[in-house]
Amino acid sequence: MAQQKESNGTWSFYGKLPKDLNGKRKNYKRRGFKNKKDAKIAEMEFLKTQSNILPGRLKLDELIKEYHKDAPNHIKQSTIKIYMRFERNIISPSFGNRYIDEITTLEITRWINDILKNGYNGQNYGESSTKNILLHLSGLLTYAVDHNWLNKNPCHKIKPPKDPNKVSNKKSSENNFWEIDEYNKFILTVEDEYKRDLYEFMFLTGVRIGEFCALQWSDVDLDNGYLTINKSLSATITEITSPKSNNSNRTIRLPNKIVEKLKIRYAIVSQQEGFSESYFLYRDKKYISIATFRRWFNKDVAKSRVKKITVHGLRHSHASYLLSNPMIPELLIAERLGHSVEMLRGTYAHVYEKSRKNLIDFIENL
Repeated sequence: MAQQKESNGTWSFYGKLPKDLNGKRKNYKRRGFKNKKDAKIAEMEFLKTQSNILPGRLKLDELIKEYHKDAPNHIKQSTIKIYMRFERNIISPSFGNRYIDEITTLEITRWINDILKNGYNGQNYGESSTKNILLHLSGLLTYAVDHNWLNKNPCHKIKPPKDPNKVSNKKSSENNFWEIDEYNKFILTVEDEYKRDLYEFMFLTGVRIGEFCALQWSDVDLDNGYLTINKSLSATITEITSPKSNNSNRTIRLPNKIVEKLKIRYAIVSQQEGFSESYFLYRDKKYISIATFRRWFNKDVAKSRVKKITVHGLRHSHASYLLSNPMIPELLIAERLGHSVEMLRGTYAHVYEKSRKNLIDFIENL
């Protein structure tokens, strides 16, 4: 099935019908359409009248199989694993045996609203999860449109559902960082020197937990004090993958304090039998798991009686500390964190608000 523009400016469609009972296929062509869209719609209607089954007409489960033939070429494996879980647990049981051209916008709207309100198959799903479920279903159907298996994506005008009674946790997420005095108070309570070095490294570099766990000695230039970040441990598939985004591939300067400690550590671990530059920075042949790091950190935070933050809060603390210094350009901070400037401003809007207040106070004193 295809459409083409004729020499007189109109559009036509053409192709071959499915095999008849004798195993033969007939050509077809129709002309005189104003634009390509009209020709495409007319072709779909024409084919329905000819066979009652569209050439290439797919059920959703068949579409999912086709989608995953191409997905690994442009989607990270960790993301694909999440998509497959959505498909297996929710999307396929709901629509898998349905022809994709029969699934309506209204049907999908009520389906996704019901998942947020009542869950699915005994499992509850929050706003973030239901949004991602809807986005993936939409992605599948867009893939179908792109391959001429579907005229229009029925998800396009559907808004992800929201709980009108939900209390926003924006304030709690904004509070997920320490001021420098809070960090200093915490680090003094960590008795285990090894764990203290881990937390210090995270706070002074601002790396993500997955990036930290994936660091190897080959990523560190101890002579010049540089750290290269080009991979990340995925919490989803527990494998080393590419970083979160293109901006996440970066090289940053390490504080002298960290460099000196790493030199001492390297002098010790490099004497181990079988050591190589592929050994992980704070372990050996095997990386520290993200779950293990979080367990250690949460336990030490509770013991310290300092304000509770998550492991990711160490990264926020690093960023907030840098942003509090007006002499450091935003671009340098964004590059260090693996962000764009726009993303930096969105993620740390609460810090900028504090800076705005300081700005007004300064003007008031003129």
